[in-house]
Amino acid sequence: MSTDGPDTTTDEGFGDRWTVLGEAGTAGGGTGFEPVLDAADLAAVTGWISKPEGWCRGAECIPASVIGDAAGAPSNRAAVVAAALGAAFAVDEDHRIAVIGNRHDAASTLESGIAPDVELLGLDGEPHQLFEQSTGKTLLVAFASWCGCRHDLPGWQEIREELADEPFDVVAVAIDESAADVAPFAEDLTYPVLVDTDRRFADAYGLTNVPTVIWLDEDRRVVREPAPEFPDDSFTEIHGVASGPHRDALVRWVREDVLPDEPDVDPTWNGDLSADQRLARAEFRLALELLRRGEDGAAATHIANADALAPDDFTIWRAGMKLTGDDPFGADFFERYTDYQQRHGGPLQVPE
Repeated sequence: MSTDGPDTTTDEGFGDRWTVLGEAGTAGGGTGFEPVLDAADLAAVTGWISKPEGWCRGAECIPASVIGDAAGAPSNRAAVVAAALGAAFAVDEDHRIAVIGNRHDAASTLESGIAPDVELLGLDGEPHQLFEQSTGKTLLVAFASWCGCRHDLPGWQEIREELADEPFDVVAVAIDESAADVAPFAEDLTYPVLVDTDRRFADAYGLTNVPTVIWLDEDRRVVREPAPEFPDDSFTEIHGVASGPHRDALVRWVREDVLPDEPDVDPTWNGDLSADQRLARAEFRLALELLRRGEDGAAATHIANADALAPDDFTIWRAGMKLTGDDPFGADFFERYTDYQQRHGGPLQVPE
């Protein structure tokens, strides 16, 4: 049940120190009863840097006193830093690992305009920026090896080829722990396929399910509500989404620059995250780190914690089935999926 993300961390080099994980990276966090962060640790984990105008990340700055004292010195307690930033905080005391979650709701980030770039793992085993190959309009497709939408990749390839004479790109991102799990489904594709091993992409875009399709214009602005869409009707009987309307609208947008009306999207699919959902994501990130250290039992506990906090988040409960040895395509999944569909007005029961 091990994973192979790009920034796998072990205790080597930390000794009995804590490991603190955040949206910007990883750092050692002191040797006491709880993790601590000096200024360098805080910058490495959260991306916030001390400047004369306060603590800054990109163009955003907050007063120094929000994170630390009036003199600009940060609190040395990771839990206090997380609370000050409004971020979730998950901890495993036995294995001395802590996670500071994302500070912002992804929905607010997307509504602000420019889609965030994220560094992800490529199928070549190297890190790549999400948009490093995109030059025009972009169809951003989130999928996973634990989802039937893994079989949609050739369909998106067909659409890309249909629109090859236009400035249009497809970028696919797998919400997965291993490039090896994804590679068999990405053969013969000419568009980039990346792997979100640490859930940085899922968190930045507020994804709670796959597939999710996002339209971006030439300036990388989100121009259509993220929605579950498919390139063909192979699984329409199960998910209830016909591919034709989306495909026709996509072609018209690319060729004629005409945007459709917003799709009728289940509001539970993506959007603002509750406090429980934020904590669930921090718990799941903690579980991934434990898996990489071979601590399967502890990882299963944190996956269960995350599932209990966000039971309708497929990127947690269905992804977690695969990580804990359950079958994400088995009877238990379909029973739970049928319940989900009935509670949220989905199609009829999954066929026998």
